Amino acid sequence: MAEKDLYIAALEKKLAELSGIEVDQIKKNQLANASSEARAIREMAEYVDGIQVKQAGQAVAGKVNPQVAAMFAHIKAELGEERGSHNLPPLQYDYGALEPHISTTIMQIHHTKHHQGYINNLKAAAEKLVEAEKANDISAINNLLPAIKFNGGGHINHTIFWTNMAPNAGGEPSGAIAEAINRDFGSFQSFKEKFSGASVGVKGSGWGWLGYCPKNDKVAITTCQNQDPLQLTHGLVPLLGLDVWEHAYYLQYKNLRADYVKAFFNVINWANVNQRYEAARKAAGH
Repeated sequence: MAEKDLYIAALEKKLAELSGIEVDQIKKNQLANASSEARAIREMAEYVDGIQVKQAGQAVAGKVNPQVAAMFAHIKAELGEERGSHNLPPLQYDYGALEPHISTTIMQIHHTKHHQGYINNLKAAAEKLVEAEKANDISAINNLLPAIKFNGGGHINHTIFWTNMAPNAGGEPSGAIAEAINRDFGSFQSFKEKFSGASVGVKGSGWGWLGYCPKNDKVAITTCQNQDPLQLTHGLVPLLGLDVWEHAYYLQYKNLRADYVKAFFNVINWANVNQRYEAARKAAGH
């Protein structure tokens, strides 16, 4: 059985266990929601494969979209990875360490299947990018941007997400990030309500974010669709990210995204968020 089929079979079995719905019925309707990210990853792999690089001397001159280089620069800043040398970062805790708030099964599938899928596609896009650059095929380089942005964003977003969580965590923040939240949102409770509302309200698939704005030295809440990277999309340095694609919660919370968002606050690693905030301010000269 292929890896894709094993992955889908695992989803079917766990959904049946949690919901009491027969596997055959899940195949007809519910699995379509739970496996949406797996489909997106496969479709992006096919997109990269379909890009044809012209032979050297046949390419048409043009200008490379600066987001291509910016995307890899963000990856290097977050993970220290050079272009094309991307790897799945190990978690700092066991897959079951966030129970009962996020299940062992979700964490294992999310980390080893979904995140790894983004990395595989990103490496494939980086390889084709080298080929396109050698041929000076600007069109092919720019055509690779959606794949680099989607998969690179998936790699960065998930890497931040894993570090933003920890066992025996949650509660309220302390230190500089607590002061910033109180200053810019009035109170932690106000921040919690706004962040939760924004995350629950993401239409379709995407992320809820707390980010830092280097220009005005403030923290802000925003959202991104799909795997769009925060810094490239809104100019904010990512501090705290919440994955609200259905794969992140459906096996445990079904379609109750609000319950999942509420549970997330029990595992937030505020020490990591504070560290990110202090580093971002220092880099901005504040």
